[in-house]
Amino acid sequence: MTAAVVSIVLLLVGLPLLAFWLGGRRSWSRLRPGRGADPWGDLVRAHGLSAGEAAAVSTAVARGRRLDDERLRRAAVAHARQALSGLQWREATRGQRVLLVLVAVWLLLQVVGIAVRLVAGEPEDVSWGVVAVLAVAVGATVVFRRRLHRAVALNSGPPA
Repeated sequence: MTAAVVSIVLLLVGLPLLAFWLGGRRSWSRLRPGRGADPWGDLVRAHGLSAGEAAAVSTAVARGRRLDDERLRRAAVAHARQALSGLQWREATRGQRVLLVLVAVWLLLQVVGIAVRLVAGEPEDVSWGVVAVLAVAVGATVVFRRRLHRAVALNSGPPA
């Protein structure tokens, strides 16, 4: 009975006090209201693309293909370069860098753990699902980067 009363009092009194205390923190004043960054929308507006043209540019960049229209080719190059710049270490924020380092450490530990189990002669202890996920993640990243580079190369050249 006492635990229930204490829990109810904490919920009724503690939560509003916690909300009031958190609301007064300076970190909330750093938030800026308004529209956030929209790189894709800015690119579409800058090149004057219709919805169909924007879809064609996005598809061509994602598949690493060449476009015929010169205006669409310029938009495809800009889109691919924008995507590639987002993948650069020096363009990443501190939070993205920390996350990337943590993921790299986790991947390294997974690979070392798999190698240790295989060397110890215990292949049945290897989590093959983790191996499959790692292989797909690395493969997808490599293919994505290659397609972006190919889209830049194919659409940067002279018109066909």
